[in-house]
Amino acid sequence: GIRGIAYAGVIQALEENGIAGDIEKVGGTSAGAISSLLFALGYSSYEMDSIISETDFEDFNDGKYFFVGGISRTKNKYGWYRGEEFTDWIGALIEEKTGTPETTFEELHEEGYKDLYVTATCLNKQELMILSYESYPKMKVKDAVRISMSIPLYFQAVFVDSIGKTYSEQNQNNNLDLMVDGGIIGNFPIHIFDTYENDSMNKEIRIPNYQTLGIRIDSDPQIKEDSLSRKLAPYPIEDFTDYISAFYIMVIENLNRNNLTEDDWNRTISVSSVGITPKIKKLSTEQKETLFNSGKESTEKYFRN
Repeated sequence: GIRGIAYAGVIQALEENGIAGDIEKVGGTSAGAISSLLFALGYSSYEMDSIISETDFEDFNDGKYFFVGGISRTKNKYGWYRGEEFTDWIGALIEEKTGTPETTFEELHEEGYKDLYVTATCLNKQELMILSYESYPKMKVKDAVRISMSIPLYFQAVFVDSIGKTYSEQNQNNNLDLMVDGGIIGNFPIHIFDTYENDSMNKEIRIPNYQTLGIRIDSDPQIKEDSLSRKLAPYPIEDFTDYISAFYIMVIENLNRNNLTEDDWNRTISVSSVGITPKIKKLSTEQKETLFNSGKESTEKYFRN
């Protein structure tokens, strides 16, 4: 969401260091999929900053008959909000650069844009999916980003067929994949450009691609803890919202963090969220500048070391 402003700061540092233009592939998950898409399409750091800063993400909470409709949608389509406003917004951003909101992964690849990879969690297959021109060439890019943002029970789940066409509900044959937020089991997909080999014991091992650069946005206490022990930092709980946040972090981070290696940490830029949590929906001009500068300065520091 709004913390994506920090990614724009990262991109500006990459632009100023002559690195951004050499990047060929970009990946992201959930909210990070938005910034990845903008970068893949060729939006500048300034444009990214403006787009995210000027967007009211609460406008994406769509759907008729809030309570009755929300309950019905949650029961039948596994999400309170439709997510159609979000999809239309993403489509307009794509159209601005490609001429059509219906651009597919294959078209993005063939027309010379940076290749985009986003993650999704496939609940019926119980596995992480990488959505790209390699796996779903005919899938519309706007649908892929919508899937990656499909927070369970918040936005309606998305059903996907074998070629990447999306549906709002299961078909009669019950053969569609049900996909939701990629952040559930892939909230930091630094591995997606790595390769895999079998060792002498025929065990699959991951070979890091050292040209990959990962970006994490975390609190200052978590960044400090990462530098010391790689463990989760303590999370103060003062109200119910804090309780839910602490529970969410504990579950999601333990699903993802245990797979990170020292090679992964060494190719990761940790960006301070400067005290801005995901539950904050609107920022002052000063807060936006602070968040942007945090991304830029963290990137510059990484390349100095």
